[in-house]
Amino acid sequence: MSSAYGKIPKPKTVTDLGTILPIPKTLRDGTECVIQQVDPNNKSLVDYLHAGFNAELEAGSTYPQENLLDEQQFKDYFLGYDAFVMTKDGVIDSQTAYNWDDKVVGMFYIKPNYPGRSSHICNGGFVVMDNFRGKGAGVVMGEAFKILVPALGYKASVFNLVFENNVASIAIWRKLGFQEIGRVPKAGRLKNSPDKLVDALIFYYDFTQ
Repeated sequence: MSSAYGKIPKPKTVTDLGTILPIPKTLRDGTECVIQQVDPNNKSLVDYLHAGFNAELEAGSTYPQENLLDEQQFKDYFLGYDAFVMTKDGVIDSQTAYNWDDKVVGMFYIKPNYPGRSSHICNGGFVVMDNFRGKGAGVVMGEAFKILVPALGYKASVFNLVFENNVASIAIWRKLGFQEIGRVPKAGRLKNSPDKLVDALIFYYDFTQ
C-alpha cells in the first residue's frame, strides 16, 4: 500500500534532517509545538497515529480509502517513507508515558508520487487531530512540508485528490503558494456529500524555482 506503483525508491536525501528537525511552530492560539520524525519503534505512538488515521478514513471525507487499515497496512501506507508528527510541549521522549490526545497535534507523510523517472515528485498526506482543529495546525504543517520536501531530495510536490468540498485544505495550499493545475471530475464518493460525486483539485509546487 505504499504506492499505486508498489514500493518506489525515493530520491537521495540532500540535507541531513538532523540539522532541520525539530521544527518549532506556534498555533494561532499560542500553543507551542514542534515537528519531528515519527519513531516507528515507539509502539504507543504508532498505535495512536494508526487509530487517528483510521478515524479520518472512517469520517470518509478527505482520503479515498473506504476500508480501515490494519497495523501493517498503516505502517506501509503512512510510515513507509518519511513520516512526521507535530506535538505540543516539546519533542517526544521515548521513555515518557503521554496522554497522546493532549500531546499529538497532527501528522503527515512525504513519499514519491510516481516511480522511476518521475520519482522526484512527491506526495503528502496530512491529518490534524480532532482536539487541535481550527487552530492553524494544517498551515504550520504545510510550512514544514515545504522545508522538508527539498531536503529529502524531491524537486516538486503534487496533491492528487484535494476534494473540492475540503475548503480548509484548499485554503491552506492556496495560501502556501501551491498551483491549482487540474481537476478530476466526480472523483469521490464522500460521506459528507452522499447525494453526489465530488470533484477533486490537483495542487502542485515546484521546489526548483
